[in-house]
Order: sequence, then structure tokens, then C-alpha cells
Amino acid sequence: MKALIFNSGIGARMGHLTKEAPKCMAELYNGETIFERQIRILSGCGITEFIVTTGFCKEQLKEASQRYSHLNFTFINNPDYRTTNYIVSMDYAYDMLDDDILMLHGDLVFNKNLVPKLLSDPHESVCLFNENKDLPSKDFKGRFKDNILKEVSINIFDSDCYAFQPLYKLGKSAITAWKNKVREFVNNGITTVYAENALNEISDEISIYGLSYKDDYIDEIDNEQDYIRVSNEIKYFDYREQTIKESSDYISCIKKHIDKKSPSFVVCTRSLKEKASEDFKSIGVDAVFFSDYSPNPKYEDVKKGACLFKKSGCKTIVSIGGGSAIDVAKCIKLFATLDNEYDFLNGKYNYNNIYHIAVPTTCGTGSESTSFAVIYYNGQKLSIEHGSVLPDVAILDHSFLASLPEYQRNSTLSDSLCQAIESYWAANANDESRHYSARCIEMILANLESFLCGDITASKNILRASNYSGKAINISKTTAPHAMSYKLTSLYKIAHGHAVALCLIPCWKLLKEKAKTDKKLEETLLSLASVLTKSGIDESISYVSDIIKKLNLPAVTINADDLNTLADSVNTSRLNNNPVIFDKSELYNIYKSIAQDCCDS
Repeated sequence: MKALIFNSGIGARMGHLTKEAPKCMAELYNGETIFERQIRILSGCGITEFIVTTGFCKEQLKEASQRYSHLNFTFINNPDYRTTNYIVSMDYAYDMLDDDILMLHGDLVFNKNLVPKLLSDPHESVCLFNENKDLPSKDFKGRFKDNILKEVSINIFDSDCYAFQPLYKLGKSAITAWKNKVREFVNNGITTVYAENALNEISDEISIYGLSYKDDYIDEIDNEQDYIRVSNEIKYFDYREQTIKESSDYISCIKKHIDKKSPSFVVCTRSLKEKASEDFKSIGVDAVFFSDYSPNPKYEDVKKGACLFKKSGCKTIVSIGGGSAIDVAKCIKLFATLDNEYDFLNGKYNYNNIYHIAVPTTCGTGSESTSFAVIYYNGQKLSIEHGSVLPDVAILDHSFLASLPEYQRNSTLSDSLCQAIESYWAANANDESRHYSARCIEMILANLESFLCGDITASKNILRASNYSGKAINISKTTAPHAMSYKLTSLYKIAHGHAVALCLIPCWKLLKEKAKTDKKLEETLLSLASVLTKSGIDESISYVSDIIKKLNLPAVTINADDLNTLADSVNTSRLNNNPVIFDKSELYNIYKSIAQDCCDS
């Protein structure tokens, strides 16, 4: 099967975005262009032959295609692109349309799982409609009879018409009939209409069956407003469709997802390096290892890793470890393609197709399913966020948890629980993030005792709970306890999850006080209490406090002289996601409370 992509238009309604580039070269939320996204998804479904019609700024498309040396591109220029519609572009491609065709417009953005559904549909020719979506006023609608397409137009609004998107799977007989009718139109000088005008005249002669995309995503980008909306909407589908595998044999999973023809760049802790080296040898994959980073990784650590990666010739990154290993790998992926002498902090982050497989070995951050990373620069926490750093594959292998030292196990579990609780009350929370938060909390509560006793089933569930906490904060992000934890981590050399646990309960108590005059906050905290199966806010705080005590995290002596330093260290912009703002005096008092609690314990 070949793919035919229409990219001849000017895209005048896109404003500055298409002043010097075709519409399909607009970058989405992760820095990937619409064109790159289409090629990535279609080639991932086994399509290797691409016919691309061009017009405006055609050389940019040709240049972009050079990054796909394993694929075949044929570019067909429509010299009359300013005065004709894509019916003419289709006619120029006439001789290439000699096989089954996947035909689509170059301004379509769709989720990864949609195309496999379209290709696997048993009917030879298939189109897409959505019976749950309101009929658009100015975009395509499709008229169907007995689930067979009868008409495509922007001007039909009857009861047998549905929202429609121009992505077609066409058998050879259907594309032949359509291209012949298109040629007839063009020969008769009808060149400013849609190609679908020709299709409408032969719809009774061919059978193009309808496939609903109500559970998927596909939309066109027609103007700047569409661009902002679609770019924001598609990222949530990308997060949901991340490949997640659960296994007790991580290396076998890696073997299924890795390119064995080139070495893999493996980021792991020094303690795991020997095991990982033997495991990669067992599947016949060469590996370049990078373990030269600290538990709270520094900017300089990532620089070293990125330099090594560039020299290695690797195309795949595998991270094996806790949040630090995964975060380092994410930053290496993001920074390794920058050309400005690794000016990582000031450079523009770009999309790249470096494949990243993340294998978490702790039950904490859920970093394997987030699009951000944490490193330290000059002792200060630095948050790196970009849509392209979400790992392609996450492998959840519970067997790693059995060998974790108790402190690391319990502090990472604490981080997972705190993330889920913070995500639930976060200002940016929505129904989806709260669903993940609730699942994490419920699974931790149900499995905690058995997990601490080494139960295998409980370990599987706790690792999945940790992943849910990552999915939750990937949408909502964290709040005050996390913002306040970072200086504690660096100043007192304690684990991140331990520091967050110290901050959670006093922050929660302050939120409870503020909820007395904030109805919305009160409702949120009561809803959280119901997830914890507790009747009120006080009871839920006490319950979680007891759970944290069960984790037996060691006491920390906090110097009174450090309280101002700690309060000053909190990035106030990070507090904007708190359900209510904490001022500096409140931050100081929280740290004072933490210090007192540590003394009392």
C-alpha cells in the first residue's frame, strides 16, 4: 500500500505560521511537524511508499523527507497550486495511483492507534466519520446509507450526515474509478473544486465503508485557532497511547522493541551496570553504558552523557533505574541534537526521533510516563519540560523492586503516594488526572502491607500504582510539597520522596485551614478524603500521616538557622499550581513545623 498526502496548498488562513513554510511544517506541542507526525505514524504501520503533492515551499518537504532514508518518497508538484484545488494535485499523481492507497490531507492530525484500526478494517475501502460529534458548519460532512459513503460535502446537514475527515483506505478498484473521474473533471476545466466532488459522482459505483473514529482523534488544522487547539488536544491522546508493558523479564521486552542492528545507549546506575551488560549480551545487542551521574543529577552530568551519546552512533536510549536514570536519559535525548555546543539551558528544544525505552526499577516517580525531567544547576532544581521526552515504551518489571534497599524502596513509594495526593488537589487537575490519582492511591492502600512483606502480586500492583502517579502529574503537575522538597533534598542529602513526605502533611493542614473560607477547596479535599475512604479532611490527614510513619523513614534534624534559606529557596512560580497560594511567611511556618515534628520524633 502507498500513501498519498496532499500538501500543495498555501494555508493562507494560518497567518504567520505559513508565511514561509507549508502548513504541514507547523510544529505541534512536542516540536514535531504535522508532516513528520504523519510519516512517523504511517511508517510505523508498515507503509514505506509515499506520494507527496507539493506546491508552496516544496523544497522544505523534500528536505524533511531526507531524514527518512529507509522510506521512499515521490514528490509531485502542482505548479498551479495558487489557482487550483487539490483535485488537480490528485490528477498530477494519476500514474502513481496504481495500487491500494491510503489517501489523506497534509493538515490532518490524528492519534497513533487510529491508522492501525483503519488498515485492519476488513473492508477493502474505508473512510472515517464520527456519529457523536456535532456537524461542523464549514468542514466536511459525509452522507451514508447502510454504512456506505454516498456524498462528501461541506453543505450537507441532514440526519444521515456525520462529521467526516478526509483520510481514506482505498482498494485499487476504488482509487482507479476515483482518479478517472478526477481526470475527467480536470480535462473539462473543473479545477477549483474538491476531489470529493468527483467522488460524489461515482459513489454508487464503488463501496467505501464508514468506520467511526468516536473513540479516537483526527482533526484538520485550518487556521491559527485550530493549530493551538489541535496541538493541545492531541498530546493527551499521545500520553494515553504510550506503550506500557508489564513483565518480570524486562530484557525480553526490550528485545521486541529494539533495533539490534545498532548499539543501544544504556543509562543506568553503577549498581545495575554489570547486570544490564550481561542482559544485553544475552539478546545479542551491543550497548554503550552511561552511569556517571549523581543521585540528584546535575546539568554537568547530562552534558557528559549527551557528548558520549553523540559519539556513540546509537539510535536508541534505554534507561534502567529510578527517576534519576530516566530523567538523565530524557535530557540526553533532548539535548543530544542541539548544535550550539551544548548550550542546553538556552537552546531551542527540537523534536527528534531518538527512541527511548524506560525501565523503572523503583516504585516512585512514574517518570517513565511523564514529559518532564528534573536536574540540578548550580545547586538549584531545574525543571525540563518538552513533549518529545515522553519515553516511547515503558517496561514495568516488578522483579527489580525485590532488591531495593529498604530506605530507597520506602522513600520512592512515599513519592508515589504524595504525587497522587498533590495531583488530586492541584489547580491544573482535571477528571482524567484525578482518575489516575485515585487509582494510584487505591492501589497503594490495598497493597501496602503485602508489598512491605515482599509479596510479588503486591509488587506488581505498587509498580502500576507508581505509573498511575506519573500519568496523573503529567497532566496536573505537582504542588507545594514538591516545590518545598528540593532544597531539603540538596541541603540534607535525603531522598526526594523522603523530603516530599516531610512537606506533605503540614501543607495539607494549611490547605485545610484555608478551605474554611474556600468552598471549592473544601469540596476538593472532601473528595480526596472519599478516595482515601475517610469521612472528613482531618481523618484523611491523620490516616496518610500514619501510612507515612509505617514507611519508617529516618528522622532528619533541620537547623533553625536554615528556615529562612529554605523558605527563600521555593520557586514561587511552581506554587501557582497549588490550589491556593502560600506566601513566604506560610512557607517559613511550614518548614518550622517540619523541624519541630522531626525533633519530636
